[in-house]
Amino acid sequence: MSADSLKFLLTWAPPGGEDARLTTVGLAVRIGERTIWPIDGADEVILEVQADDLLSYLTEFWKPLILRQTYPVAIQPERPSLLRAEAEKRWGSAPEETIEREDGLVTAFEEAHDLSRSFAGMFDLPPFWLVRQGDRMLVETRAGLRSVTFENARSALGAAGDDIALHLEATKDDRWSDLLTAWRRRDRGDPATLLAWATSLDRGIAASFVKEGLLAAPDNVAEAANDNDELRIAARMASALPQEQIRQIIALVGSFEKCEAESLYDLGKDVRAYITKSFGDRRPFEQGEAAANFVRSRLNLSREDKVDVFGTVERLGASLQPKSVEPATLFALAVWGPRHGPAVLLNELAMNWPRDIAFRDNWLARVTLAHELCHLLVDQEHTLTAIEVLHSRMPLDIERRAKAFAGELLLPGIVAAELWEKAKSPRSLVELDKFISELCRDFGVTKSVAAWKLEHGLHKKDIDLRVLLDAVAPNR
Repeated sequence: MSADSLKFLLTWAPPGGEDARLTTVGLAVRIGERTIWPIDGADEVILEVQADDLLSYLTEFWKPLILRQTYPVAIQPERPSLLRAEAEKRWGSAPEETIEREDGLVTAFEEAHDLSRSFAGMFDLPPFWLVRQGDRMLVETRAGLRSVTFENARSALGAAGDDIALHLEATKDDRWSDLLTAWRRRDRGDPATLLAWATSLDRGIAASFVKEGLLAAPDNVAEAANDNDELRIAARMASALPQEQIRQIIALVGSFEKCEAESLYDLGKDVRAYITKSFGDRRPFEQGEAAANFVRSRLNLSREDKVDVFGTVERLGASLQPKSVEPATLFALAVWGPRHGPAVLLNELAMNWPRDIAFRDNWLARVTLAHELCHLLVDQEHTLTAIEVLHSRMPLDIERRAKAFAGELLLPGIVAAELWEKAKSPRSLVELDKFISELCRDFGVTKSVAAWKLEHGLHKKDIDLRVLLDAVAPNR
């Protein structure tokens, strides 16, 4: 069993015991060689449960466990267990009908993704959350948040279900026939329903998009789980938006032609290998900064050089498409999949730049494109990222990494700090605001990015200007 491997350990009573214990099984869960549930690190502790309860849970919630990759309301909690607390913050001033509807969605999510709720008559069990994020499966217990590969998690869940099914079948008891049949048919489903699970769309909307020819419905769970259809991913990323805006985003992605981009592919492969080897266990913003500095080195740029991010993306082989599209809350789309891209759409409506300034010199456009470049290089398995879409569905860690990459690529924090010292370390609000404006002009970044990178650079020198920088750039 590899260090990244999830396994459900089922301990059956020896044959010939009491009939009442025929379906009682001891359950523990491990990642690698460590027991993580019911008690972290306690290899000798198992939880006795009814096997048919566990199989019923796996059967009923197989599709959301395998296909769903978003939370049921438009929030992105740090971890699954914080979903309700974050949702309740939203409900403070919401209409009663909204609270009631979203409370039902959150409750249904909890029942599907917290395995500890699946055992009838057993309460206050330690939580055990399983939530898919791309090619990973988040696994949360009281001891903390871990992740395993999605394929490993799917295999472990399937193996546990198959083990229970064989045991129940051996009892020759007809009580389990319907359950066993349902388990063996778990990968089947109505195509529109499977599409709804995979895209986080309402089933009716999913069905209408199929009828319009915008989306292709999967034939089974396995096909939907492959997650290699750019249009479905586009629908999922925009699924919190109104139906017409989702439709437009799908159409935009579908309009991007497929093109070769060997340079982009090769650089992305090298960046990912570097991050995996040297920063695999580091925080997302550290990975983003490391990736940016790696790219700067590969592009033969000194720390002080201003990056031509538009020219860089084009030379790497991606198609750039500045357009004015609705909604104005859509800043950009980056697409790279089997049939579309690599391409980046930058929404001119969202950039709000003076028409007498070339679009390529627009600071917000430069920062946005650098953000998208990170997604193309580091997050290729997601094939599409939609940043600054109202209520985006991109996982927090992925967005934090891309934000850190964009800032560090355009303005390394250590450079910002060194220039601050060369400017005689301005500390008054007026002088600091002037210095930040000079960084914006010299490196082509927004005020929020300049202030944020200066803060990071100074932090490494044990200098704290957060209070002043909050006043200069309050929304950084």
